[in-house]
Amino acid sequence: MSKQTTNPVKLKYSRAVKKGRTSSYTGSEKYRQEDEFYNIQTPRGDLSKMVDGGILEKRIASYRHWFKFLKLAIELEQQNAVLIYKKKHHKIKVNKSMYEGWNLDKVLTMKFDDWWKGHRHLFIDDISRVLSNKDKVSNDDNRVTIEFDKNRRLADVVKDLRRMNKEQNMFRNQSNGFISNFVINGRVIDATLQNRFNALILKLEGKLKNKEILTHENNYIRPTSKSQKGYASQRMAGGITDEDIDDPRSDAEKRLDDKLVYKDVEEPNWGYTIHELINGSSSTTGAKQILLSVCDGYFLKHPTKTYLDDEPEEESDGWEEYDEIIGLD
Repeated sequence: MSKQTTNPVKLKYSRAVKKGRTSSYTGSEKYRQEDEFYNIQTPRGDLSKMVDGGILEKRIASYRHWFKFLKLAIELEQQNAVLIYKKKHHKIKVNKSMYEGWNLDKVLTMKFDDWWKGHRHLFIDDISRVLSNKDKVSNDDNRVTIEFDKNRRLADVVKDLRRMNKEQNMFRNQSNGFISNFVINGRVIDATLQNRFNALILKLEGKLKNKEILTHENNYIRPTSKSQKGYASQRMAGGITDEDIDDPRSDAEKRLDDKLVYKDVEEPNWGYTIHELINGSSSTTGAKQILLSVCDGYFLKHPTKTYLDDEPEEESDGWEEYDEIIGLD
């Protein structure tokens, strides 16, 4: 069994989640891997969500994923864990200054739903509203009061808003209109994130082999879109071929995947799938990088760090860890 930390850890509060509600993402596996953790959004994805009379940048499920990774980070930090990622050692330490207001001392033992009730204000901004005659103008620097003539056309009012914002820079976050201190950097696909979290948890526990993780009756690793029947190794084990699914890959891509996943043997290469889930690839972010980003106060990805060049160690593309995984499972 390959090592994920320099010393064994014992998890009490972090657990792999059995199959429940999955993502409604309907894209292909190819595009899932290309854009799942990049901020590629449709106009609909750019819209903030209405929650409890306020504005929430993402769906609540996105913050549930953040909470789970943070709980794992805190639990590992308490055990002085050192994570092995791409042949580099990363001591797990949560930057508490980045989580002001989260009550980190409660995260480890609380369920997300209970924690969210008392902390959702950290992520929700007030919706714009019309002041009544009884309302007082706020002195809060984060609020702005504007007066409009009701007889004007709406289109002209919108133009005025844009002009005033350009001149005075009133709305500071120009990308999506959200200025919370806790912004999610990337695209959240529930099933994909859950798969990565589960794979890391189960590898840290070290009780299941790769094949057992991918074929477990609890469906710890589930399909990520309606057009796919699971990951390549799962499809092979189920007797599902590329002809049975809507596969957008080119012939060259199929040959490369067959070489990496199937290895010209009858048994699926379970290790390749697990490696991609926990270590990522050239186009995806693995669970370990998400965990390290969360330690630094960011989710899903750190805006500047990749965690590949923090220490002057021997260069590696990460496949040594893959060789360990397939060689011992």
